Amino acid sequence: TRRVIRQYRGDPERVTLTGQSAGGKGAAQFAAKRPGLWSAVNIICAPWVGHQLAVASDALDGKPIWIVGYTGDGEHGNDEIVSALKRRHNGMQLTRYTRYVKAPGPPDPQYRFMLNHASYDLIYRDPRLWEWMWQMRNPSGRAEWQV
Repeated sequence: TRRVIRQYRGDPERVTLTGQSAGGKGAAQFAAKRPGLWSAVNIICAPWVGHQLAVASDALDGKPIWIVGYTGDGEHGNDEIVSALKRRHNGMQLTRYTRYVKAPGPPDPQYRFMLNHASYDLIYRDPRLWEWMWQMRNPSGRAEWQV
């Protein structure tokens, strides 16, 4: 990411981390380990389970987060993680949630059995996500990315 910022003159104060499915869970874990790098985090269809809720919400205190997914994602859907994130300091203002009651399946025929697991296909086409990302700023981004 640092190379891309440098090579293409990206704005280090506007770097949003996003991930889908296991990548969404990975994005949340990575963001929790290095929260100073990101202006915002977008997590899609992450398979949340129990203790991860508290860990992610505590480590990401003060960070804008948009959770997206199908009602059946994870062990308990996304409702619990969203509730935990909203309990953070300023969590009500910093947490967005898009819950689809129906989403497409993945386009790859090998994964077509994963019904409703391609919420990314809907949210990445939604201009509200991109507008939200563009509005987010991380004043410590330049120092964190060392650019």
